[in-house]
Amino acid sequence: MSLFRLIRLPNLLIVALVQSLLYFRLLLPAFAQQGINPRLNTLEFLFLVLATLCTTACGYIINDLYDYEMDLLNRKAKVIVNEKISAQSCIWIYALLGYFGFMFSLYLAFRIGQVYMMGLYVLSFLLLFLYTRILKKRPLLGNMLVALFCAGVAGLVWLAELPGWWALQNVAPQTAQSLQSIINWYCAFAFFSTLFREIVKDLEDKSGDAAAGCRTFPIAAGDPAAKYLAMAIAGLLLILLGGLYLYQVPGFSARFYLGALLGVVAPLIYAIYLLQNAQIPSDYHRISTLAKVVMLAGVLLLLV
Repeated sequence: MSLFRLIRLPNLLIVALVQSLLYFRLLLPAFAQQGINPRLNTLEFLFLVLATLCTTACGYIINDLYDYEMDLLNRKAKVIVNEKISAQSCIWIYALLGYFGFMFSLYLAFRIGQVYMMGLYVLSFLLLFLYTRILKKRPLLGNMLVALFCAGVAGLVWLAELPGWWALQNVAPQTAQSLQSIINWYCAFAFFSTLFREIVKDLEDKSGDAAAGCRTFPIAAGDPAAKYLAMAIAGLLLILLGGLYLYQVPGFSARFYLGALLGVVAPLIYAIYLLQNAQIPSDYHRISTLAKVVMLAGVLLLLV
């Protein structure tokens, strides 16, 4: 159980779900309809997912290792490093996952003839380490990187199947346009919903971060500015959804809009309302939980 908490198993399952839905629910049916062979077979796609999961888990572990003192101040009851699993064991788990992630990406890169896929893994690994050591302690830089990684989870599947998408664009441009609209929307949604939660988390953890010498956005600019920024990002998400509906962008059904209304719009509006009067960590934790609901709802919208 402690190991699952260390690697954030629920988050990893969501990452796997996102990539699987994009691949099996969107790309493969469109390719099959037009007689296009996908670049990845099922085993190769599994390696893509496993490489992504290993990288993500490594990011969580290295973050916990370096944030040990801050986490003792912010959320002592949830600390795993040195409390449930020794730091030395965490380092070994980190090294093993990093090794297997690299091997999965190496195999995949040469198997499908896209060596840059291995480079993307190495770059991600380095950026996550840089995030933990430097960027997360700077205003917005760490938040933006985490949001980019969440958007990249979806973008990676599209990138791996880029040859098939180009073929689809040639033979069925309308289908390709619909698919691109869905993928673009999800990447934008993942980026902004993650950024919203990241800022709320920084508000929640402000006291511990300040004691550790961090300069997150709430510390550097103050709570009111951080609240306004978070509300602006939530408002931008609502505008994105409204734009999809008003312009009737191809690829989005009535069920999508109904699901978005219940799972994204309503919780976001409530989160904005709560954020205006939030003062203490428990207030921000409640809003952060709402943000998780919004993010999960966004993933499930890929089913409709």
